[in-house]
Amino acid sequence: MNDITMNVIGNVVNEVELRFTKAGEPVASFRVASGTRRFDRNSGRWVDGDTHYFTVSCWRGLAHNVVQSLHKGMPVMVIGRLRSREVERPCKEHNHTVRYFDIEATSVGPDLARGTAEFTRTKRDSVVESERRSVADAIARDRVADDLVDIETGEILEAEVAEASAA
Repeated sequence: MNDITMNVIGNVVNEVELRFTKAGEPVASFRVASGTRRFDRNSGRWVDGDTHYFTVSCWRGLAHNVVQSLHKGMPVMVIGRLRSREVERPCKEHNHTVRYFDIEATSVGPDLARGTAEFTRTKRDSVVESERRSVADAIARDRVADDLVDIETGEILEAEVAEASAA
């Protein structure tokens, strides 16, 4: 079955909450309110339409970025998979089912139609580790190169080159 992907533009309703699964995966969640507004020509004024509320969940790296970037009241754009859940609510006369719609976000960002932002790229652990390895390899190559050249004359030491190649 295909997921329903949706885009929502709205405002953050609460501060972002960060939790961790039992496996240690970060999950951030917040609520977004999205409503319509239209100009009523008969009355000559703007009229608010229905407001829809969505709970947005963000996983892993997106969770960390959302926690550091979003605050209550900010205009946002959310792209993600629509999820629905049903909850039984007791009532005086009988129980009834309420359906909630949530979004599992794949992307979240500020709504630049309503303000400006400054972007800072975050480096994931795998990228940082890869950069560390590259630097370590470069340092090791420089040390090997230094060991293969006579510092005073700058001449290549043939015996050391042959020994390094054999190793």
